[in-house]
Amino acid sequence: MKESNENPLGLENKLYTSEEFGSLLRNKFGADGSISNVILTEIFLSKYPSYSCRIKKPENHINQKSCGCC
Repeated sequence: MKESNENPLGLENKLYTSEEFGSLLRNKFGADGSISNVILTEIFLSKYPSYSCRIKKPENHINQKSCGCC
């Protein structure tokens, strides 16, 4: 995957589940094996909320002002 300033994680242009996104983070950066992919995703999104646009939202999702995509 080619990385760029607009896409430093090198993600495909698609939506991911929290589980898939966490797995991508784990493969890219490594992580403690005792942390689930979902929790890893939540930790990452709390630091970088702009990536929340890459996560599939549940039907009862409430828009957040901090992400810029909702």
